[in-house]
Amino acid sequence: MLRLAVMEWRTQLRDRAVLALLAVLAGALVLAAANGRVLIAAQSEARAAAITAKAEADTQFAERLANADLPPEDAILSPYRMRQVLVAPLPPLVDVSAGRAALDPFSTTLSMRARADTLFQRRSLDNPELLVRGGVDLGFVAVVLAPLLLIGLLYGLFAADRDSGTAPLIMAQAGSPVALVLARMIPRFVLIFGPIALTLGVLLMTGPEVPGRGQAAALWLVTAALYLAVWMALAAWVHSRDVSAESAAFALVAAWALFTLVLPAAFAAIVQASNPPPSRFEQIAAARAAEVASTENYENDHPDLASSEFQGRLASIRKTWAVAQAIEVAGAPLNARFAERLAGQQRVAEALAWLSPALIAKGALEQIAGTDAATAQGFRAASEAHLSAFRSFGGGFVERGAIMQTGDLAQMPRFDWEPSRHMPWPSLALLALLAGALMTSALRRFGKLTLAD
Repeated sequence: MLRLAVMEWRTQLRDRAVLALLAVLAGALVLAAANGRVLIAAQSEARAAAITAKAEADTQFAERLANADLPPEDAILSPYRMRQVLVAPLPPLVDVSAGRAALDPFSTTLSMRARADTLFQRRSLDNPELLVRGGVDLGFVAVVLAPLLLIGLLYGLFAADRDSGTAPLIMAQAGSPVALVLARMIPRFVLIFGPIALTLGVLLMTGPEVPGRGQAAALWLVTAALYLAVWMALAAWVHSRDVSAESAAFALVAAWALFTLVLPAAFAAIVQASNPPPSRFEQIAAARAAEVASTENYENDHPDLASSEFQGRLASIRKTWAVAQAIEVAGAPLNARFAERLAGQQRVAEALAWLSPALIAKGALEQIAGTDAATAQGFRAASEAHLSAFRSFGGGFVERGAIMQTGDLAQMPRFDWEPSRHMPWPSLALLALLAGALMTSALRRFGKLTLAD
């Protein structure tokens, strides 16, 4: 079989149609690598700028607390001068599978005036439609383009020989139909998967040092190989049926369109309709109503504010703190509903994804890369929880009327979040099972063929 595979390899490299398909793949890989380089450079620079801003904010606030000449009427305002910049770690393979990286924020700034519903400007759920309209990265090439090119290379797998009547002669030369089919499939698989693996290697060598990058890249390659193996096995299964070469090609292209285009778009509509989030205008209106009511109540309860500048400023920030707490209480039910609807959408999207190998592979590749929706949501949830602790810390000084001192910095909550790395073993197992089942069925049917067939 090895001799047949080598002969098939040489034949493929002399075929102009094959070279044209490989040229398309090469162009897509160059574009994907360029996009990946641009994205990871932008992500690295933006994170570096955020970290610099964090260091500057920490230094300025520490200098403020250490300033012994700061008047008490200014020092009492220190809780409302606090700033904390939260930055999520750089995903290990953001340049390979972009996922949510270009959409979701990876940093935010906390202050006493920040609220959970305004902490991030963009809060949108990943949905399968991103598979269709997403940018061209290596993950897109592996999930969408590579299967179509593999289908093109597998056009002459066996059905064309059966149509032309040369199948018995070719099987006699090969020794068995199974050996013939394997010898034809393996070189074609390598022609598609090899350049993808090579491009990944280039990105690894030219990219920054990120913890876990090498291990993630190895698992990413395994996932991509299993996914392409599913399509190769499906092609073998179709060609093992009594169909013409044209019918086999049509069936495979139809399956590709169904799993990579039609189902993702349909699932996107289902996901949005299943759990529509509450109106943001409703949240804004509730916050505004709470602000007005709380302001009026505070002024009614404190008609005679102190006349001294210190007491006046203390009363002012206490009023601001009381209004902020009232807004938070009023908006909590709507925020909870919004989070519940987003979680419901995510559950529906994850359940529907199991119906499409393309979505299974896409989700697994992004999970390995650290750019999936769950990781982005984890950062948002951790940031919102930290905001609550941060505001409670500053609000304590406001309520007590105490001036913050340098020693109080040690008690300030610190943000220390690392994404949980859950490997997509169920997805890999399902892809392997699907590829194995289809290939076993196809090879059994090929094994039953005789020279007379």
